[in-house]
Amino acid sequence: MELYPRPRKKSVMPKDYRNKILTAAVKVFAQKGYVNTTMSDVSIHAKVGIGTLYNYFKNKDDLLLQCLRKMIEDEIQQIEAASADITDPIDKLETFFLKHSELIQSKPHVARFMVVELRQSESFYKRNPTYNPMHYYLSYLERLFSEAMENGRIKKVNIDTLCYMVLGTMDFTFTQWLISGKTLDIKPIIMDVRSILRTGIGK
Repeated sequence: MELYPRPRKKSVMPKDYRNKILTAAVKVFAQKGYVNTTMSDVSIHAKVGIGTLYNYFKNKDDLLLQCLRKMIEDEIQQIEAASADITDPIDKLETFFLKHSELIQSKPHVARFMVVELRQSESFYKRNPTYNPMHYYLSYLERLFSEAMENGRIKKVNIDTLCYMVLGTMDFTFTQWLISGKTLDIKPIIMDVRSILRTGIGK
């Protein structure tokens, strides 16, 4: 009989397991790429059993989709919180760019994951026809610009086109930052985008 019983190990909540796996998966996908990553790789990195991994995710496709969804939804929630008191839509857009750049630049593995793993093969799209991680960003921008038009802050334009222009600029800028070996200065580009959207390009 032990005089001093060993303390019981703290139980891990299911949500904690899921987040732990997703965090590990992002790092493994970024390092090895989707094609070369196995579920065993993720379970080892997350320090959970392979059975536990399959309790939360059906397969590797499901794991990648959930990684992207959680990462983008969490980021957009942070962006919305950071811009809650901002009324000008162009200033909100600047916050969107700046917060995204902070995430990308502070976590290189996230940068690679966002830039590379968003672009999957044709076979992946066939297996997952609803796969469109950019949808989360597009939905946020659509809400932002719709509100701005209703309030008369910007003129009436095609919202879809405007969202594609802004998101395309953001995506291309951060792709170039990664390709350049992280030497591209992003902030001046963000300021220029803000200025062009506010004043237009006409004389």
